[in-house]
Amino acid sequence: MYRVLIADDDILMREALKVMISREEAFQVIHLVGSGEGAVQACGQDTVDLVFMDMQMPGMTGLEASRMIHRINPEISIYILSTYTASALLRSAGQNLVKEILEKPITNACLKKILENYKTEHETSVQRQLEALAEAVRQKNFRKFYGILPEIIDEIYEISGMDSPGLIKIFTYLGQSLLDTRCVYDDKKVITDLFPINEGLIAERKISELWLFRVMDYLFCQNSISRYPLLENIFLYIENHIKEDITLNSIIENCAISQGYLSRIFREQFHVSVTEYLHLKKMHLAKGYFYFTEDSIAEVAFRLGYNESSYFSKVFKKYEKMTVKEYKKEVRSRNDRKAVKNQIIS
Repeated sequence: MYRVLIADDDILMREALKVMISREEAFQVIHLVGSGEGAVQACGQDTVDLVFMDMQMPGMTGLEASRMIHRINPEISIYILSTYTASALLRSAGQNLVKEILEKPITNACLKKILENYKTEHETSVQRQLEALAEAVRQKNFRKFYGILPEIIDEIYEISGMDSPGLIKIFTYLGQSLLDTRCVYDDKKVITDLFPINEGLIAERKISELWLFRVMDYLFCQNSISRYPLLENIFLYIENHIKEDITLNSIIENCAISQGYLSRIFREQFHVSVTEYLHLKKMHLAKGYFYFTEDSIAEVAFRLGYNESSYFSKVFKKYEKMTVKEYKKEVRSRNDRKAVKNQIIS
């Protein structure tokens, strides 16, 4: 359900827009406000996907309010309602801030088309994310999946507009669809039984990324086990020792398998070596530590079984295409943007 805010000082216009929008099944009007200040406050306190806002209101103009809303959440789609003369002047001023300038009075047909286009655009995006993930599994390319995961998470949050019910719905849909399309199980598996998901989990993008990583890792492993049952013991050993100084040699010594055979079937099923797979799992955990803690590079390296922080840093840069310092800076920048949002709200 896409959540809509209407801002107009004309109460009849607000009610008319509400009636027209409410006719569309996927959209819900959650706020009716009469000023730009009210629109900014509502967008800061609640999850909003679309804003329909009059340009001329007492106090803050629609364009000024759009700037502040864009700072709070640039993913919100803003539609400014204005007269023909003002619309022509606004198009350049509102560039990159508003989705579209709509001439008043807006017709039901025009509004219906806008909402249909919005819905199509966002639903197509979800399907695109699903196909990208499914393609990585079909190609047995774990490295490809690892590379696209952060981008997919960002796009999911953009699609949802940070709406918790919407996020849970998208992640559940993606996870269940991936399970269903693999067809590697005799019995029907339910994604939320295997990997529970709730509002607390999706409150942070990084936690959601960890969740989706676990889902995809599980799919890769289950597909491999269905082809080579002996790999089940290998994956169990890896999972139990991933935070230790685990190596290819320690795996073959403890799991009674030859190095040549394990290396061959692993590359066949993952398109990466066993060692690279271990590094990718560790790097994913490392990003979580750097995101949620103030631990030093040496502390995180030790937590994940690396005896030398310099080697850990080298591995991190190889797979993340940036240094740990650059990654931490990126994380701080994102957290700073959250702080700006909170300041605007307060």
